[in-house]
Amino acid sequence: MSERAAQAWLSSHHNVIPALDTHHRHALQILEDRRKTVGDLAAVIALDPGMSISLYHEVNSRLSDGKRRAESVHAALSPLGDSAIADLIMQHRVLHETHPDALLRQSYHQLISRSYHLLAQLDYFISLQGIKAVNEVRSAALLHNIGEFCACLFDHERYQKYQAKFLLNGIDANSSKAVFGFDFHELGRVYAEKAYLPALVTESLDENIPKGRKARLIQLAADVSHQAECGWYHAPMKATERVSAAYLGQAQETFVKHLQEVAIAAARNCPFYDVLPAAARLIMLPEREKAAQPASVITANPAADGHDFDNRVNALLQTSRPTQAQLLDLLLNHLHNELHLSRIVLMLLSADKTKLGTRAGKGIDEHSPIRTLVVDISEENLLKTLLIKPQSIWIDSANYAKFEAALPARFKASFLHENFFLMSLHVAGKAMGMVFCDRAQADTGLDRITYMKFKSAVTLTAKALASLARQKHRTTT
Repeated sequence: MSERAAQAWLSSHHNVIPALDTHHRHALQILEDRRKTVGDLAAVIALDPGMSISLYHEVNSRLSDGKRRAESVHAALSPLGDSAIADLIMQHRVLHETHPDALLRQSYHQLISRSYHLLAQLDYFISLQGIKAVNEVRSAALLHNIGEFCACLFDHERYQKYQAKFLLNGIDANSSKAVFGFDFHELGRVYAEKAYLPALVTESLDENIPKGRKARLIQLAADVSHQAECGWYHAPMKATERVSAAYLGQAQETFVKHLQEVAIAAARNCPFYDVLPAAARLIMLPEREKAAQPASVITANPAADGHDFDNRVNALLQTSRPTQAQLLDLLLNHLHNELHLSRIVLMLLSADKTKLGTRAGKGIDEHSPIRTLVVDISEENLLKTLLIKPQSIWIDSANYAKFEAALPARFKASFLHENFFLMSLHVAGKAMGMVFCDRAQADTGLDRITYMKFKSAVTLTAKALASLARQKHRTTT
């Protein structure tokens, strides 16, 4: 029944999966560079679901019955001539053209971030198993979440409802049947057949445990990456870690440590800055040093006021497995989508409390120096002063000269703006970091009402984080 529902949905929602802007630009650059090879191009396409799918459809749809499909991007490129390859790439539409809505693009970026985490874990599993057909396995793994890709891109309003259920109910809300009437894996199998995708994609989407080792490794890596969207310390994740460690013949404690290291590396390599990578659920703990980036994981109502934010925070705290990452994510979404602040940056303290570095952000260009900003606070400056206790400041053009000398040089050079909010974030009496907001990219400037709402939201989040810390302490003692 649900498979028929998936088929019916796809027949009315089927469209081209757009290329990701960053990969499409890179592919075009390779086409223009005579020093580059087909292998260089394959490496880029193999990271882009849209271009990969178009390539498979172009090649595999022309095969006669019984002939084996191309199972990797590298294999699919081989029979095409240079002009056919160039046409395929140049004519492919890109995400910002097909989907101008920023929230939708952010949702899709989050899914791609999860897929890149999947690929990183898969590479680790492959290294343990000694599998040689790496391109084939990675090409299939990139498209393992194809059903969810379609739901996000072609039915985003309903997909946002699914996201909200997933966030508030945890990993138990994995199934999309309650919202869509079918499971994303079912939709993925239907799509894979229509788009002539590699057989390994369909095999990895089997509801049962596949006999093939390659498909099973994809499933395990997908389970790890999906569970990590809710956190690393809840029971389903622990079960996934046990199953994966047993299958791969690894001691669980060492294996889990490697999984977390892989997640951190994947977060560092992610090309999108408007996402919350899996590593964030590890590193949003106060005692951890590193942190990460936000995602759009809950529908934001532009007309919502502070009471709605309060209600969402309280609702999250009442769930069975709330996390610090989810609370911080609610804050960042509230500041960006409801208070309409254009650039939001979460800066966290290093373990030795001597540095303050960017660990999350919204509205930040992918090439902006803000992304890698690290400020030394071992010496006296305004940021260090703000961290002494929970406090905030609104710097504007009228008072900027008064504070300019007290602002770190790297901070000023990165933001290049004279009108912004700053507030320190303290949890249970200890400084955790700082939140920066401005409207540098907006037509309207900052105002006092927004400033008050900004302070209120950060204060509430700090209280919620302290409450969560107390809950975790009680459960571990």
